Amino acid sequence: MKIHKKILSVDFDYFDQAEMYSQMPKNIKAVLGDKSSPKRMLSLLGWQLLAENLPDSRMLSGVEFGDKGKPFIPNSNIWFNISNTRGIVVLAIHNQPVGIDVERLRKPREVLYKRVFCSEEINSICSPEDFTNLWTRKEAVVKLFGGGISMGLNSFSVIHDEVKAFGKQIKIEPVLIDGFFSHTAVYL
Repeated sequence: MKIHKKILSVDFDYFDQAEMYSQMPKNIKAVLGDKSSPKRMLSLLGWQLLAENLPDSRMLSGVEFGDKGKPFIPNSNIWFNISNTRGIVVLAIHNQPVGIDVERLRKPREVLYKRVFCSEEINSICSPEDFTNLWTRKEAVVKLFGGGISMGLNSFSVIHDEVKAFGKQIKIEPVLIDGFFSHTAVYL
């Protein structure tokens, strides 16, 4: 597995997107929309990072999207996943399906606990670091499957590095990036 990242400067201009957007193939433009925003800029940077790290950048125009929106390259042994949060974009490329998540330290939001975490996870949260660590682990697993919060996230635990979720065995690994929390997930 290869991990690529783009860390943005504090004064990065999130609205200077026109040229980058114009260089994206139609399939990617279709999922981005045409309205400039910081969120769209991070997505653009993720797609650009993918194009830069594919064997041939033209493969980007062949990206398709699954039923739940997860991108993939048909008839290829290249699997990827992109995550971003203000200040960073990360990309995982692997020869099997992969999920990745990245976050800055997040304040625990107890209102989410029962929707997102099982009781074992809830009982382990003692700090913002614990919360953010669990959040990125859980998100990496969900992104591996290509789903979202409606998948029943509280039905499995990500406390351990090898877990069972939705009937599959999964390995979760940390990605070390100063100032951020990040994890990947792959099927065992």
